Formats: sequence, C-alpha cells, structure tokens
Amino acid sequence: MMFSRKNISSGKNIENEEEDDKIFRINPVKNPQVTYYNFRGEVYPDWAKFGLTRSNGARGHQGIDIFALPGSDVYAVLDGKIVDMYVDKTGYGLNFYLEVDPKELEKIKRKNYKPKESAREWAYSPNYDPNTMQVKYIRYCHLSEVNVKIGDTVKAGQVIAKSGTTGNASGTHAPHLHFEIAFEMRGKGLINRVDPEMYFKIKNGDKMTKQEINVQTEAAKTEWFETKGYDTGFRDKSIFLDKKTNPDGSKVEENLNKINNLKSRKIRKK
Repeated sequence: MMFSRKNISSGKNIENEEEDDKIFRINPVKNPQVTYYNFRGEVYPDWAKFGLTRSNGARGHQGIDIFALPGSDVYAVLDGKIVDMYVDKTGYGLNFYLEVDPKELEKIKRKNYKPKESAREWAYSPNYDPNTMQVKYIRYCHLSEVNVKIGDTVKAGQVIAKSGTTGNASGTHAPHLHFEIAFEMRGKGLINRVDPEMYFKIKNGDKMTKQEINVQTEAAKTEWFETKGYDTGFRDKSIFLDKKTNPDGSKVEENLNKINNLKSRKIRKK
C-alpha cells in the first residue's frame, strides 16, 4: 500500500518547511507523531526524541518513539532487504533491520532540519564521520507481528509488520514504534545512530492538533502489556511462515499465537 503525507507548514521556517515537504516520503506509520506521554503516562514529548533526552541528559535515546496503537500497520519506508531479526525481551522486543540504498536515503534527507538543543537532541552520534560512513539501516522495534523474514526484499510502502509493546515497552502508557536509523547495526548507546527526524518529518508535541492529543490521552489511560511467550534470541520468523515444527518440538501455531497475542489491562488514573 502506498500513501503520502499531508504538507504541514507553520512557524518561522515556513519557506524551508514547504521546500522540505516537496520531497515524497513514505512514513513508517500513518500520520507519525512523537509520543505525547512517557512510559509512566506523564506529559513529556521530548522523552520520545533522539539524543540525551532522558533523565535530564544523563541517559540517551537511540531512536524516536512514534505513537502507534498496538496492531497498527508498519511500512517499509524505502525499498530494501531484511538483514536481521530477533527478540530482545528486556529491550527492543521483536525487532528487525531493513538495509536500504544509502543514496535513496540521502534523497529524502531534510536539509533544513535542526535538532532542538534545549531538549538535548542530537543530529548524529559522536562517532559519525560523513566521509567514511554510510547511513543505510532502518530499525523497527517493539513489534507484535512481522510479515517478513531475514533475506526478504521489500518495496517502499509495503506493510511489513504490526506495532506492539514487546520488550521493555510492555506496561507502557505510551504505545509506540521505536524507530532508528543507523550506519552500523550494532552500537552501545547513541553510537552508530543518527536522528530519524533528519529524514522523516514526525509531528512534535507543539504541532499536534487537539484531536491528536486527545487520542494519545485516551491511550495513556491504559497500561499496555504484551504476552512474553516467545524465545529470547529467536532470529527468523520463517520457521512460522514455512509451517514447520519449531526447534523445541512445539507446533508452529503455538509459537505464532504467543507472538501475536497482545493484551492490555485498563487501569484507573489517579
């Protein structure tokens, strides 16, 4: 499925934003917005951003948290190939990397984007060298389902997953897709990452409509859990797609149900 964004231009840099909006992009989810609330359900839009944006600058955030109710469609932003997929129970949950052509990624770069220094946002990791490093990996995290397997090639606009709250997003009041852009697939902290907002226009808290904030406010009234029924380190859902017996001898359907079985628990906000 292909879709386009609405042009949104406001504020002091209207001319620059209009120029940026002329570039056609496919977003990872429809109408991308940062999470207006943090994990605990407190209003904190900067919590979602890339950089030293957490714990008053003491802790980094390696990507951007894009609001997404569990089960939302997740899209391939560019043509590419799935090069890794695994489960990290205490971190990124069910996640995978999409490798894309660095030249195609460069074409959609927002030339006028500047990170918000007051919120300790960064544009690049401290080890980035534009002369020797190519930005080419897109990472999708906390997924509930995947429609692809390692080695698959995908087309821009293709639905490749469903959002979820797997990993350390379980129990959150701000369900989201954790979205990263990197020049290497591994790296501690902010190492090897770049700010996704340099390539994708994701609506910040001060740009959201009242209706959009209301939707997130309603979502924040729920503590979103997922069923941790998959194996840590599971690396390729092709064992499910191919309808084979799982390595532990269990039936495919059992593991598939465990991964796809999202549940939420309503709580009363104080």
